[in-house]
Amino acid sequence: MPIEWKVTLAVSGPITVEQRTTFNAKKGSENPFWTKIQVTAAQHGVKIELVARADNQEDANEAALYFVGQALDYLCLLINLPLYVSLSGTQFRPVNDNVKRILRKNDWENCFQQSREIGLERRTFSRSISWYRKAMVSENPIDSFLSYWSSLESLGSKFAQDNPRTQNGIINKICDCFDQIWNSCDSWKVIPNQVDKVNEFHELRNGIAHGFISVDIETLKRITQELPIIKRLAYEFLKDWDYRDRNPELYQNA
Repeated sequence: MPIEWKVTLAVSGPITVEQRTTFNAKKGSENPFWTKIQVTAAQHGVKIELVARADNQEDANEAALYFVGQALDYLCLLINLPLYVSLSGTQFRPVNDNVKRILRKNDWENCFQQSREIGLERRTFSRSISWYRKAMVSENPIDSFLSYWSSLESLGSKFAQDNPRTQNGIINKICDCFDQIWNSCDSWKVIPNQVDKVNEFHELRNGIAHGFISVDIETLKRITQELPIIKRLAYEFLKDWDYRDRNPELYQNA
């Protein structure tokens, strides 16, 4: 039988709790069990304590990181704020924000419950919001840009409708998913009537990933200009995709 370990994780970001928050969350897919989670305020975020079951200390830490990380992925999308979890214990990343989002017990219970369901039943979406949080916490604008693109690409690759248009590549697949959520191009959020903007993002992504574009000052300037746009686009798209998945009856006749 696996050993039980108490794991403490440092979550850095502009969030806090007004008092120590304790609740139970269901953990695991095979032989699931309930674990008690405790969240306390810290200078640069919150400290999360929970019990993990594993054969050794390293596996216990990795299990806790995965479990809490999935919850933070979904919470990051809900509140649209960067949330970074330390991979090495209780070291916090300094946060300069003097304004912090206060999270209540129901916020924590909801993000752990919803993230578990998403991880079990909507794995592609789970991966997309993981890319989104990675983009949010990255301090490298290029890594951030590539991760925002990946959050769009993963859903587009999986859920685009099969037709002659989408057989022509990932750009059309992503555009098809935008159409599924927002109808025609002129109704797209953030970039209405700007199909070329998706092409620009793809050109940048491919150029950087495959070395066609030099990573120089001009490229960094271009990335910096495009970053707020692709960030807002990814946020609106993932948020609305999640809403559609949870309320399919509203879209049946759309």
